Amino acid sequence: MDQSKGRTGERFQWETGNLALTWLQLHLRPGMHTLETGCGQSTLACLQAGCIHEAITPSADEIASIQRVADQRGLDLSLVRFHHGFSQDILPHLKGHEDLDVAIIDGSHGFPLPGVDWLYMAPRLKVGGKMLIDDVDLWTGKILLDVLRREPGWRVNKVLHGRTAIVTKIAPFVARDWRQQPTVVARSWLPQAWRKFITSVQMLVDPMEVTAANDRS
Repeated sequence: MDQSKGRTGERFQWETGNLALTWLQLHLRPGMHTLETGCGQSTLACLQAGCIHEAITPSADEIASIQRVADQRGLDLSLVRFHHGFSQDILPHLKGHEDLDVAIIDGSHGFPLPGVDWLYMAPRLKVGGKMLIDDVDLWTGKILLDVLRREPGWRVNKVLHGRTAIVTKIAPFVARDWRQQPTVVARSWLPQAWRKFITSVQMLVDPMEVTAANDRS
């Protein structure tokens, strides 16, 4: 992940690309409620805009670096609440429903954590609110983006430099069954059809063996 050296000489994570930071600077307003998994320049952008912000990171060094930089820039640290820990442990315990204006997914990119972050952050995002999903060029981010391109209740607005997706929540969140998720259906029908075809052929060739295999499973 890219790093940047701030005016203080401290090195800390960018967490989001330059265009994503520009987007935040253009769209954030004082008093907005924002939440991010990860911590870095996006945290400073939220503070600079006067947002009421929460950031989740397992790195105490990141938190300390952001606090030092924010203090030296004269930013109001009372606006931010840091949660020291992993997002999959912290997010289930945070309260709120449709209270967020902007949510940023830029924590762990290991499978399945971007999707886990989305699952817990989606109900908290207001209808009309924006979600930024960073590193969608990684397979784990791409899976989430591919689902949201066709998921009811979501609209993908743009992808900045092939890296950061800007997504709008356009309806209240629903955790849907796979049959109601167009991407899952589209990716599943061929494997399912092939499995049923093979089973049918096997039943014609040796029905007793297929029955015995099903009993063993």
